[in-house]
Amino acid sequence: MDPIQIMQIAAALLTGVAVALALTGLEYRWPEPLLRLTEKDTALAGEAAQVFGYETVPNWAMIVAYILAAVVIFTLGSFLLGSAIVALFVTPLAIAVPKMVLKYLLERRWLRIEAQLPYAVDQIVSAVRSSKPLGTAIGVVAESGVMPIGHEFERVAREQKLGVGLVEALDRHGRSVPSLHFKMVDAALALFARQGGDIAEPLSEMSKSFKEIWKLDQKIRTSSSQARMNFLVVNGGAAFMLLMIFLGQPELIDKVFSSIIGIVVFAIGVVLYAIGFFWMRAMMRISV
Repeated sequence: MDPIQIMQIAAALLTGVAVALALTGLEYRWPEPLLRLTEKDTALAGEAAQVFGYETVPNWAMIVAYILAAVVIFTLGSFLLGSAIVALFVTPLAIAVPKMVLKYLLERRWLRIEAQLPYAVDQIVSAVRSSKPLGTAIGVVAESGVMPIGHEFERVAREQKLGVGLVEALDRHGRSVPSLHFKMVDAALALFARQGGDIAEPLSEMSKSFKEIWKLDQKIRTSSSQARMNFLVVNGGAAFMLLMIFLGQPELIDKVFSSIIGIVVFAIGVVLYAIGFFWMRAMMRISV
């Protein structure tokens, strides 16, 4: 049995152990250094899980995610590259895989928050019109159980319970969120909490504007769906064809890298492909 097979078997066993520990995670005492090292990512994973209706994830979730990513990358690397040693050097890239998944899920979370924000503002307006204080109105949205936007207002309500003033809590929240619309709502709420006055009408108009913006955004996304599909087909097809050539006729790849001219042409092709990929990706981004 060669070293590659031995290391692949070890990787498979490690995967089995990781899955077994995940299934019995509540009973297993995970090392404190690993828990502290992944604490920030676990908190982000808890927010990302709100996309699927969950409020938290276990403290060991990211540890298992990094282990599984490392095993998968090592196994694929040793199979494609034909060298376990080279695959070991590639394995640290596994750190980026869970982070990329988290980034994608967090972006989806904020898209959902953007869609829920007008209706949350309507709830605040209704609570204010029923003579409830602004802080209580924010608490109504936080206690509504609608995820993920309820969690964001819960952060403001939690700070109030800890003794932080409403204006300061809203200012802190506005600085921490990436959503421009949420920043506007926080700023408006903080302004009226500081100066007083009738907040119902301005918030109602803001809610209407957000709904119109969201409708326009959906229309643009629908009209550009064909372009996004073409983007995926063009880029995915090129990568798939390269993989098929690598697996089916590796001697062609060897010919490319057997001369300086081939290496230069390949490098130029990769650069042009990367430029086209990021250029098309930038064109697909929609901001309303």
